[in-house]
Amino acid sequence: MRPAASVLLLTTLTGFAYGLLTWLGLYVAAGAPPAARLLVLAGVGVSVILATLGLIASTLHLGRKERAWRAFSQWRSSWLSREGLAAVLTYPIALAFAWAQYRAPGSPAARSLGVVAALASLGTVYCTAMIYASLKPIRQWHNRHTAPDYLIYALFSGATLFALLHTLAFGTAALAASLAALGAFGALIAKLAYWRHVDAQSPIATLASAIGLPEGTPARPLDAPHFTENFILREMGFQIARRHAAKLRRIALVVGFALPLLFSLLAQLGTFPLASSSLAVACAALGLLTERWLFFAQATHVSALYYGRTV
Repeated sequence: MRPAASVLLLTTLTGFAYGLLTWLGLYVAAGAPPAARLLVLAGVGVSVILATLGLIASTLHLGRKERAWRAFSQWRSSWLSREGLAAVLTYPIALAFAWAQYRAPGSPAARSLGVVAALASLGTVYCTAMIYASLKPIRQWHNRHTAPDYLIYALFSGATLFALLHTLAFGTAALAASLAALGAFGALIAKLAYWRHVDAQSPIATLASAIGLPEGTPARPLDAPHFTENFILREMGFQIARRHAAKLRRIALVVGFALPLLFSLLAQLGTFPLASSSLAVACAALGLLTERWLFFAQATHVSALYYGRTV
């Protein structure tokens, strides 16, 4: 599939946004000190801004942007509609949570709204993941790894941002940096498991099976369907050279997960905590953008069979 910049920004920015909001909610629910109320207020503001930027970016690839509101009408059957509704519903919850914590730090209302905000955030990320996980024609997305991985990456990226904000507020972030390090390690393991799974998968269909021939029967088209590139080949038949994919995978692993793990551990130990936390966020953002690009670029739609591609 051709990676669209708008979708890359959507999934990356909202991952940071809802991951941060999740950790803020759990932080308050676990008994955040009253001195952290400005941290929570600023954190909610950052998460709302990032989520808004991601949602705005998601409309950039629409041909008729004035019809975007119609995406909310199909919530009974569309994960895209459910994502939109969940994102919109999370706004008032996040604002109510921030206000409750600011007015009465640690109150039952603030703690309860913190839990609700965390659940709403994770629910929105899950809806985003299911947009892709529910697509049966794309084997790299329709598997048991996609939805959990999206949640893991959101918690990881949100933890790095939470650690940075905590360091800015208090000069240190031992617990938050530990969460970021743990998230980076979990995300690294999850990504390796995902790649191992999709690399070992058999094609969901072959040209022979598509035309009803027995499995293993050799089949090839007599003539090419088209002499020039068309919409399907551009959007669903996008291909990336194997050597480039291998290089980008290494970049995603090192920059996106290994370096944030290292910098988070340094921040946890108190070694230049502000610089270390900042570098962890920057590396996580760059690495996750690379990972998301690969997630789309290496996906093969079953319609590419018509053009002699392997899916």
